[in-house]
Amino acid sequence: MTRAPAPRPSAAPEPSADPWVLPESLTTETTGRGPRFSDDIWDFRPFAPRSNGYLRLDFTELPDEIAMLTAKEFIYSRIHRVVPLSYGSRTARPMKITNTYKDFIIVRQLFTELGKQGVTRLAQARQSHLDATARVWRETCVPNTLAVRIGVIQHLEAHSPYLTADRLTVVPWKGRPATQVAGRRPDEENSTPRIPEPIMAPLLRAALFYVQTASRDLLAAQREIADLEQARAGGRCRHGEAVTKIEAFLDRRRQEGRGVPALPLYCLAQRPTAPVVDGVVQAPNAALVALMSGTNSFQGHPTRLMEQIGAEIGYEEGGLDTPISTWPDTGRPWRGRLNHRSLHDELHHLRTACWVLVAYLSGLRDMEVLELARDCAVTTTAVDGRTRYKLRGRVFKGRKLTGDEAEWVVLDAVHEAIDVLLQINDDPTHLFGYRLWPASKPRLANKLTERLGGFRDHVNELFGTQSSDGVAEPFVPADGEQQWVFTTRQFRRSLAWHIAHQPFGVVAGARQYHHAKVTMFEGYAGTSASGFAAEVAAEEAVAMLDYVEDLYRDWNTGAQSGGGAAERINAEFQRIRRELGDLPGVVSDELRLRTMLRHLTKTLHPGVLNDCFFNAATAVCVKRAKVVGQPVPQHNMCLRCPNARRSTVHRPRLAAARNQALDLQASCEKAGPVPKLQQVALTGYITELDQLIGDLDSEEAQA
Repeated sequence: MTRAPAPRPSAAPEPSADPWVLPESLTTETTGRGPRFSDDIWDFRPFAPRSNGYLRLDFTELPDEIAMLTAKEFIYSRIHRVVPLSYGSRTARPMKITNTYKDFIIVRQLFTELGKQGVTRLAQARQSHLDATARVWRETCVPNTLAVRIGVIQHLEAHSPYLTADRLTVVPWKGRPATQVAGRRPDEENSTPRIPEPIMAPLLRAALFYVQTASRDLLAAQREIADLEQARAGGRCRHGEAVTKIEAFLDRRRQEGRGVPALPLYCLAQRPTAPVVDGVVQAPNAALVALMSGTNSFQGHPTRLMEQIGAEIGYEEGGLDTPISTWPDTGRPWRGRLNHRSLHDELHHLRTACWVLVAYLSGLRDMEVLELARDCAVTTTAVDGRTRYKLRGRVFKGRKLTGDEAEWVVLDAVHEAIDVLLQINDDPTHLFGYRLWPASKPRLANKLTERLGGFRDHVNELFGTQSSDGVAEPFVPADGEQQWVFTTRQFRRSLAWHIAHQPFGVVAGARQYHHAKVTMFEGYAGTSASGFAAEVAAEEAVAMLDYVEDLYRDWNTGAQSGGGAAERINAEFQRIRRELGDLPGVVSDELRLRTMLRHLTKTLHPGVLNDCFFNAATAVCVKRAKVVGQPVPQHNMCLRCPNARRSTVHRPRLAAARNQALDLQASCEKAGPVPKLQQVALTGYITELDQLIGDLDSEEAQA
């Protein structure tokens, strides 16, 4: 579908005008009015939260002046106008300036792809050209990302009346929703990858070790360097005095059985002929020796003196006196001693470890983490006397530019990470802000994907082991043959998944994650305005459907089932198999299967010894509650309930319960006479469990 070029509306600014790009409401005396329309670079960074680093739009990156003007007019119109899309009742809100860079990049990509097809102007583009562009993007984009790009093209057409030099003359994809064009189903599950448990657990353990143990070593090394710098402050030493101090320092090293501080490996280019033994350069770190001996002079004879004594007593990695804590798995120091550069690198990794703990153990988005203030950590006392650890910050997604205040309940480990950040970072306002050098401008932790990958590689180098046949085994395992690529969104998704998939909503058990406590769903999601509770609910729905699908597959392969609800649920499984046309042990259409199983999740309550497919009319717990008049523990009632169904997943648990009961019975007999009623109860319970286990082992149980 094509349309005639629309007349330029009178609402558009005159060509001679050079308006401010931003509405005055977004500006302050501190920021000023910002860029003008004629500027080749629009820098919106002063007007947005600091974590939005990519808000500098350089229009000179576009092919020509007409493309530059078109992109400027489009971004300007998106910021200032509410323009409905071409078809239907869908409307668009004025764009937040935090989205301008994304739209700019997509428009630039569109010009590039059209240019490859020989189309130099938007007005020349036809639907076939847009289809070809979408096909190219589809090769590297997931459906959700492709839908975003297609949506920008649709907005570009919708704002055509405000584009004076060039515009689309076709209605892209005849107004079909971008998600439909991209092939993304409305009910599609979250496409953000979940970090696998075998990868997340060691990464989290390493982050906890850095925050709780390694941080003490690094902070002590910082203090040691600061004290050494202060001790030698003042004028330069005379040559003879410098030699005397260096000789005294190296003599102490000899007496302590230690070596001369070695030149860092990254500085090997300064001494290219120096040998390297076990990763240690056989040359002195003259600057560190001078610092530790209290002198500013290390040229000429002092350096040769260091080399002579180094040849005698050897060299050691690092060189600072700060002792290094042990790694629990080996009982050995977690790394060699530190120097200036290794301390700088380790502080970089420590900041990443703090980000991992704060992001994963709170459910905050990356932007919400980076925008935390230095006073974000607060504690309150609950009605039961327990201490509640909380974070106070701001939520930005779907909110005004400055965000809305929000509060999260977190683990105490998050507060430990924040306490470390307060000591190593010096930004006056932002918790994750720091200066590289004392005189430099504060910066926020950025390039998190790169940082996370670097942290993974570093802990693999530190804590990796070797198998019996000499093969290196990384501490954070690979995902198949490839290293897992961490992104910031994965941590929130993974936390929501773990909450939803843990029994009874429990996440992060002490055995799995080495946490001091177990936190329930309310502790993570609470009443936070960040929308995390909704994400957990969505994950719970997926988890429940996954579980029902597992039950169906278990039944479909001929596994036994038992319990009062087994006949009813198995009959439903039989109906579904007939409609699907499946053969026993085969699933022909997985997507349709999940659709047909979804209704069973509405009444399913997974349990340890059996599952409950709840029906109030026959539920034993409901009947007993009516008799007693109040909720009471329903000991063993579920085992005999008509709503209960047991499958192979429950058999080892039933066996464990029976063994525990047998052990209890034996211990009671050893302790002395047992009341008759207690004997009867234990014997009856064991007999019942034997019967239930027998049902699952019986050939007739499947009927």
